[in-house]
Amino acid sequence: MSLQSFLFVAIDKLFNPYQNERKMTKFKDVDFDIRTDIVYDESSPEACRLDTYVVKGGEGKRPVLFYIHGGGFVAGDKHYRRALSRWYANMGYFVVNVNYGLCPEYQCPVPHRQLVAALNWVGAHADELGMDTGRMVVSGDSAGGYYAAMLACITINKSLQDKLGVSTDLRFGGAVLNCGIYDVATALKNKYPFDLGGKLLKDFAGIKKDEIDSYEWKDLCSVLPHVTEEFPVSFLTHAAKDIFCGGQADGLMKLLGEKGVHYEEYHSDGFMDNHCFSLNWKSKAARENNRLTEDFVRRFAEGKL
Repeated sequence: MSLQSFLFVAIDKLFNPYQNERKMTKFKDVDFDIRTDIVYDESSPEACRLDTYVVKGGEGKRPVLFYIHGGGFVAGDKHYRRALSRWYANMGYFVVNVNYGLCPEYQCPVPHRQLVAALNWVGAHADELGMDTGRMVVSGDSAGGYYAAMLACITINKSLQDKLGVSTDLRFGGAVLNCGIYDVATALKNKYPFDLGGKLLKDFAGIKKDEIDSYEWKDLCSVLPHVTEEFPVSFLTHAAKDIFCGGQADGLMKLLGEKGVHYEEYHSDGFMDNHCFSLNWKSKAARENNRLTEDFVRRFAEGKL
């Protein structure tokens, strides 16, 4: 196992009790219908699986929350977002919590194609499962924040779909992006211990830092060039002292403002409320962020955004 894979696997295991075992995320009085390990792409059945969460009962179709986990592109699993999935489902959403192929085994642009396949799975099963594809939110953390933002761009960009060899008619109306990396080239200017940025780029794209300008899929290394007025209304969580993705939200928020896309944000200022701080639920910053996030997604579901 590489150093970078070990690091992100260790983070998941270390923080799992705080992210998934707190009483506030148990919802013991709520009866959930949870289905796990549904294969959405038979070409890679081990990598391409998803879980669904919905509260039992109720009438009518539910808005959809399409979640993409993080893990530095090389690690992570939907299993570590089960509390978050219950949280969103308790708000009335039909949650689709997605796994995808991890780098370096599945390098860019394979995960992008897989995530479009997962989205098309939603479309194919929407009527059967009671999903309202007219009210869909895409969300993700860290590397998953990148994939979530890029997937939103792919859905509104037919030329990008053609280049990827994919097709979808589905679109997201909302996005909740948590400490994502939105511009790889900018992130590589940061100084990481052990050249972590260069190692992750090698895993993600199979290239060195000085090869990015000639890279065939350079247009997938940054979300920013693909953001248009059609980008979904967004809530961005970011940390002022983020050790992995510091400053990444700034460029995206500036661009959203220029394009006239409604967005809301919350950021932490303390070092201890660092990368993806909201997933730990309990700190003052996490509680405030999650209160604002819940308000945002509820207003979206009610058509108030």
